[in-house]
Amino acid sequence: MDTTAKIKLLEERFQKLSSSEKENYGICRKIKRDIRKLQKELAFRA
Repeated sequence: MDTTAKIKLLEERFQKLSSSEKENYGICRKIKRDIRKLQKELAFRA
């Protein structure tokens, strides 16, 4: 799976978790961190 596909998948997962209004703060934080890491990796390659 390429980096852009991973980013898209994580963003979709983040949207579902953040809209569910449950206590998913820790999970959402981890997903945001992973998205930022992948975006930096993608920018570094370009």
